[in-house]
Amino acid sequence: MATLLDQRVYRAGPLVRRLAAGGSDLGSQLKDALDLPLRGYLRSLVPAPESVPNPHRLRLASAMEQYLHRHGDRDVDAVCDEFLRVPMIQQADHANLLLDHETFLNNYLYHAAAREAGVRFAVTSQCTTVSCLTRRAPVLGPTFLRTRGALFGVFPLSKTTLKNASFCSLPGPLTMTFDQIEGPRHDIDADPVLGRLAGRSAPDAPTAYRQANDEIWRGLAVDHQVRRVAIDESVVSECIAAHLGDPSSPVFQLLFDPRVRDTFLETKRRLVLDPTNLAVNRAAPDFLWLRKGARLHPVELVGTGARATWVVETNGAPLPVPMEPAAVAAAFRAGVLHADRILAYLVRCLLPGVVAVGGTSQQDYVRLYRRMLLETHAATPFLDQADVARISRVDLSRVGGRPLLELRGEALDMVRMLGPGTRLRELDEQFFDLPVGETIGDLRCVRHIERAMAPHVPDPGIVYCR
Repeated sequence: MATLLDQRVYRAGPLVRRLAAGGSDLGSQLKDALDLPLRGYLRSLVPAPESVPNPHRLRLASAMEQYLHRHGDRDVDAVCDEFLRVPMIQQADHANLLLDHETFLNNYLYHAAAREAGVRFAVTSQCTTVSCLTRRAPVLGPTFLRTRGALFGVFPLSKTTLKNASFCSLPGPLTMTFDQIEGPRHDIDADPVLGRLAGRSAPDAPTAYRQANDEIWRGLAVDHQVRRVAIDESVVSECIAAHLGDPSSPVFQLLFDPRVRDTFLETKRRLVLDPTNLAVNRAAPDFLWLRKGARLHPVELVGTGARATWVVETNGAPLPVPMEPAAVAAAFRAGVLHADRILAYLVRCLLPGVVAVGGTSQQDYVRLYRRMLLETHAATPFLDQADVARISRVDLSRVGGRPLLELRGEALDMVRMLGPGTRLRELDEQFFDLPVGETIGDLRCVRHIERAMAPHVPDPGIVYCR
């Protein structure tokens, strides 16, 4: 047995132990990985191949197939075949351009995981239902880009417009202009990446970002034998619509069986208020977002049983979509309704048994979602035995990206100037053979989880006197 002198000391070690002791799934995963080389940890993210996909994964793969065909992908059959055998999706991107250094790290580390495991396609999903302006000071949101030591507005839209807009609902067509907001003056025309993208138009924001990110990634010095394949939340919408055509589907029962629905919503609201909840801030919406103009509005269920009514939370108005399966499915396909995060993870991860490689908060809110679903089933059964087994798996949400690698100094400057000439191999050489305990640095990105923990949770790094 190793003595205390034999154990490695990491800057974030006490924080990781405190997170784990406080019930954080993120903390537990990082604690188990501290002494692993980053390269080996990335390889471990890729699940073992499976010979027979379950019906829920077939639905998801069908939705992905339709998306890829619609966007002219050249490898549709190969992508879907590999996904059915090796089910994983990187889910840490909040509709950002790859020039955002955290978004780049999410994709680069996920790409490296696929490369180390011999996987041909790295499927990544962008959360296009996010708000366009998530913070005013310092400004933050998918339509603002920090790169080249400056801050740019990607589209020529005011903060007032963006404050009440969701990314997927921005009215098109949209043209990328990269208007500089802060920082030393940057020559856009001379920039090898921004200069090529400036002036590009697309019918909507998700299409603009998908096309731009594909071009950015193709120009990077990475191993292109592993291909990055991008999808967005419209895949989830199509998958939910397919579920609603099957009355035996758990998704159908959550939305349309009053007993199951009431039990789930009561369970969700109770657990969101539970002191052990570290990541979910509020209970709304109830399954759905409604698009009105450029904004997504949360939908809530008022009342219980068959007489319950669906209303728009912001103004209390009745939901304009008839709550019957065919109408709801059509509204999802038309982009009028969107899934809340719980419903999205249910169809994209938990039911199909897909490993979701995600970032800082995902580990703890997916853990809570699993508890919501399993407690609902225990009180009002609606899952079959195989569904329960998959949702019970603790390995379907895995930490990747930003928490794993803290860049500083020259390495951070290199990524902030990302482009075709960036020497990305140096990241591999500098970091990939170090233990995760060293690559995570100070782990400053998890302070919000630490603050959410119950005050009585002791710090394992401190000796307490009585």
